[in-house]
Amino acid sequence: MNNLSLCRHTVYAPSRTNRYNARGFPSITDAIEDQNSTNIQHQVSIVTYFIRSAISVLQQPNKIQTTW
Repeated sequence: MNNLSLCRHTVYAPSRTNRYNARGFPSITDAIEDQNSTNIQHQVSIVTYFIRSAISVLQQPNKIQTTW
């Protein structure tokens, strides 16, 4: 468990190596720096899930399905 395990931001968070420097998609870039292909795939799938969830919430009202 790394020092930033309590930081749950997916898109923008402090760097693992420099707490004063923020980076985009920190979990993905940390996995790339670790050269761990399994963790890279896992982190990309997590970020993809959250981005798709945000897209579905932010869709225009006429595109949201109703149950009527």
